Amino acid sequence: MSVILIGGSPGTGKTKVASILGAKLSIEVISLTVLAEKAGCISMKDKIRDTGIINEDCLVDAIIDEVGERRKRVVVEGHYIDLIPSGSVEIVFILRTHPAILRERLTKRGYTESKVNENVEAEVIGVCQMDALDSFGEAKVIEIDTSHGPPSDSVDTMIELMKNPAQGDRIDWMQQLEQEGRLDDFLRDKVS
Repeated sequence: MSVILIGGSPGTGKTKVASILGAKLSIEVISLTVLAEKAGCISMKDKIRDTGIINEDCLVDAIIDEVGERRKRVVVEGHYIDLIPSGSVEIVFILRTHPAILRERLTKRGYTESKVNENVEAEVIGVCQMDALDSFGEAKVIEIDTSHGPPSDSVDTMIELMKNPAQGDRIDWMQQLEQEGRLDDFLRDKVS
C-alpha cells in the first residue's frame, strides 16, 4: 500500500487539491478531519482558538485501521499528516500559499482575527513544512505554491513532480517577506 500525503496550513487548498488529484489518478481520498470526526477522535473544543482538539492516539489508531486495510494507493489529506506511518508514505505534498493571500482566504472563511493571524504566522514560519521534513525526510517532501491559479494547475504540477521529485523547490516565505520589507506585517509578536 502506498500513501500520497497532502498537508499544509488551513486555506492552502488541501481538500480541493486532494479531491482533484484522487480523481485524476482514480484513487480514493481520505480526509483526516472527516476520519477524526467519524472515529470520535475530537476530544473537546478549544474555545479560544475556535478549533477541535484531536486525540492523537485515537487518530493514529483510526489511520492504521483505515489505511492499513487498503492494498492500493490512496491520497490522505489533512493537517495531521505527520501521524501517518512513514513506511507507507510514497510522497508528501505540502501546499503553501503566500501569507497575504492566505490571510484573505481565511478572512473570507470567517475565521476570527486571532485564528487568521495564528495560521498566517504558521505559514510564514513553515510549520507544516518543518513537521513534514522531520517526519518523512527531505527526499519525500515536495512543496507546492497554491497562491495563484486554479487547484487543477497545482495538481498537474504535483503529477509531474511525482515523476521527477528532484524538480521541487523549497518555499521560504520568511525570506521573501523580509526581502520585501513586509515580514513584520505577518508576525504577531513583533520585536522592538
